[in-house]
Amino acid sequence: MRIVIAGSGRVGSDLAHALADRGDDVSVVDSQKKALERLGSTFNGSVHLGLAYDVQTLREAGIEYADAFVAVTNSDNANLMAVQLAKQVFMVPVTIARLDDPAREPAYQRLDITYVPASRLVSRTLFEKLVEQEFEFHVTFEDGEVEIVDMRLGKSADGTTVGAFEIAGKLRVAAVRRQDQTLIPDDTFVLRAGDLIVAAARAGVSGKIRRFLATEVTP
Repeated sequence: MRIVIAGSGRVGSDLAHALADRGDDVSVVDSQKKALERLGSTFNGSVHLGLAYDVQTLREAGIEYADAFVAVTNSDNANLMAVQLAKQVFMVPVTIARLDDPAREPAYQRLDITYVPASRLVSRTLFEKLVEQEFEFHVTFEDGEVEIVDMRLGKSADGTTVGAFEIAGKLRVAAVRRQDQTLIPDDTFVLRAGDLIVAAARAGVSGKIRRFLATEVTP
């Protein structure tokens, strides 16, 4: 894939390295030379000094041929402008913007901008670590009510069916990892101690299934 990233802060530089290391063609744009230097000499991509929403800079970065554009500067306004430019002028198929201020979400939604609510993701991760430590956090959906989590089952779960383990409207099992196999279970599937469960869970459900979980969660 050819990917253009606007913003070379901690998030942008880490993303750029991860994508380049897996073989993607990555270009990074930033208005600060020092920020681009953060990428270091090992970065296998191109760097371009200029504003995230400057047409000429984006062209130099290859946006006209990009499969995806990601705006992760420290300015919500800059990210919004850059993504709109990428979508509407350069017709980039996939565009994603970083959003730090939750108050701006309605504007992003009205403009049909795909965004990552950075502050909310961080706060939800911290919440999981503090309050529901038996769940290994994966992702929280935008409304903050439903999460994708995994959990290691303890002895109390041995012999319980998936149907008995699930809670209507609150907990749904998607997959079971048992030894070296990943299984998609139906309601009659029998769970065993040590199984790693991947599930969609509604906030607050942990107390209802705590008895089934191992004392320690294994990632």
